[in-house]
Amino acid sequence: MDDSSVMGEPMSGFMRSLLAPDVALRLAAVLLAGLIVVQSLFAGVSGIGSIVLVLASAALFWALVRLAARLRVLLAESSPEASRLTSRLVSRSRARLAAVLAILVLVVHTAITGYLSVWTILVALALAAVATLLSPDLKLVAVLGGTAAVFGAATVFLADIFQGSTEARALAVSLAAIVLPVLVSDRIVATVRQPALTTTHHAILAVLTLLIGFLGWSRSEWLPGVTHGCYTLPTWTWSLPVSTGITTLRATPDGRRCYGLLDTAEPGVFAARAFGRDPDTIALQRRILELNEPLKDGDLTVVWLGALSCDPLPADPARCADGRDYPSERDQLRALMFAQTHFLATYDEKRLHVVIADATQDVAHADDVARMIIARRDVLGDRLVVIGGGDSRDVTQRAINRLLDAQIPFIAPNLLADLGEPDAPFVNRPGYLQLADANRAYAKDVIDRLSFPGGYRLDVYAVPNPTDQYTTSLVNDLLAVVKDLADPAVTARHVTALDRIDASVCRDGDVPTVLYFADRWTRFAEFVQRVNEVCGHARPRLVIADVSVSRFMANNQLRAVSNADWPVDYHVGGPSCAQLTPGALKIITDQVYASRDWTGLAENEPFGCADRDPAATETGELLDACPLDAAVKLDCRPNDLGTYLIPAWDAVFLADAMLPPGRAPLTDLRVTALPLSTDNDGDGRADEASVERGRLLTPTIQIRMWHADPLNDPRRVYERPSDALLTK
Repeated sequence: MDDSSVMGEPMSGFMRSLLAPDVALRLAAVLLAGLIVVQSLFAGVSGIGSIVLVLASAALFWALVRLAARLRVLLAESSPEASRLTSRLVSRSRARLAAVLAILVLVVHTAITGYLSVWTILVALALAAVATLLSPDLKLVAVLGGTAAVFGAATVFLADIFQGSTEARALAVSLAAIVLPVLVSDRIVATVRQPALTTTHHAILAVLTLLIGFLGWSRSEWLPGVTHGCYTLPTWTWSLPVSTGITTLRATPDGRRCYGLLDTAEPGVFAARAFGRDPDTIALQRRILELNEPLKDGDLTVVWLGALSCDPLPADPARCADGRDYPSERDQLRALMFAQTHFLATYDEKRLHVVIADATQDVAHADDVARMIIARRDVLGDRLVVIGGGDSRDVTQRAINRLLDAQIPFIAPNLLADLGEPDAPFVNRPGYLQLADANRAYAKDVIDRLSFPGGYRLDVYAVPNPTDQYTTSLVNDLLAVVKDLADPAVTARHVTALDRIDASVCRDGDVPTVLYFADRWTRFAEFVQRVNEVCGHARPRLVIADVSVSRFMANNQLRAVSNADWPVDYHVGGPSCAQLTPGALKIITDQVYASRDWTGLAENEPFGCADRDPAATETGELLDACPLDAAVKLDCRPNDLGTYLIPAWDAVFLADAMLPPGRAPLTDLRVTALPLSTDNDGDGRADEASVERGRLLTPTIQIRMWHADPLNDPRRVYERPSDALLTK
């Protein structure tokens, strides 16, 4: 006989032995355990702690099994009935049932949540132990398991009903989880013609019911995605361990909100279909997702990164649900929707595919979202760009750098911080295109406008926040620009709390005090209230606000309840409707008509920019101002686009012109004199954008200052600074 055949026979026998069910199940269990150990080791110290916890639990479980075996031997010696039970427990192999149940629990939970936790492993071990103790009789297992599931769900339901009372919850749990299933189990077993249950079976039934009830009560912890509508079904390729789907949602640690990526109108039965809770914001997102088509070669993919969900305040539960917090974000989303319809009507060879990425309030999960984008790089198309950013914070900077490291370009219409490098972009790297100037330029603009005989004092209000690079850098820039004046009659100080704003900001002060708000717009209302308190019937001498406050000014509801009858000058985040070229105005107006249901424009109602009227151009005053977003939220006729719409619109077409058909290094990105939608200098020619080696040569958003007089009259806005600041 050939030597190879002699050696091949044992090998083939070994391979056939692997096909045996028990051997295959045990091998799968060993491999799964190995993967769990490897995953835990990569988790560092917490992973080692997890391994220790699992090993300790396994040792305790092994000790209990040995103790139970010893007890079974003792019982078998004294009781015929116990002898029969012991014979069934000892002589029948239950490894298959236990292994199947443990593997099933681990796999299903990992598929649903996207991760594997220590508690999942412990629950799987507990259920495997219960299955081992029952019997190989699958009908009995089904009866007891079904009974436990029904009464476990009942305990969760009853506990939720009596959620306000600890005593009522305890009573519901004790009655439903222990007494009731034991009482009805004998009748159920008799109905299916099974032998009567023993005391051991009753004990197992009570324990199993309590375990299922506990899983139901803690569902927010171990099934956050499903519980809070943040679960997306995983899809995998056979060749690569990467997701083939773009839409991916995760629940925040507190389980209250979802964050992640949405690019389809039908994300799945367990998934939220839009971010946030405001109906108008949700409707706008749904329209964008409905316009998306499957990606094909040549399409442009825009991931819009921002914040569409927020944290309600205890004193203001309606906050976040009425949409008042995100008018600027809706302006940008409308720009993307208009660009989608323009692509559909204009081009045959390419489409615009929009992915909405919500990083939650203060873009707290921006870095997590960046990781999601990178993980799905292969399915997002070759022509991919991220637009937005929300706020200039530490987490935003980390996210942008992570995307640039992955060779994904980023266009920021409204990021201004220059904490690390004054007068430089927020992220000073190729591939990052910042459309507006840095904070230092805005600080210089303010100081250049201020002119008081005999000097003045600048009070810069901002609550210190080291992780907020926008507010921190703006305060530093204002103080530095005043210091550079080297004029002893001009001073500046940082006001770090509301109670440090005193009566010197009012008109009665000997030395003029200019009060500058350099914080986030979410604190502007309480800032206004403080000024009212210290000034009483007097008015503040001069109040100037940063670009962030233009979000506040864009919201007519917030202005109307501000209770301030004095003027405020503020920088705006983008151009007005009056700065549009005639060609761009026509294109965007066509999109307004095509999207009437999402712009507040009534049927057959014409749209026109009120600030293009000759009278408004002469005085700068825009009466009965009603941007598209205000028209949707309030009952007013739209006559303006909103200052955040045009920058996002230009960003899309800048990306389309910049990105080649295939992927290219960020340093190869270039654009030469791309016409934009604005004509800021009024020479009849469109402004232009140029990109060299992945860097924008000149900002495309000019520094502009408007004023409101009075603040609490949302119908009036002046698209120019007040007379005290006109000098430039």
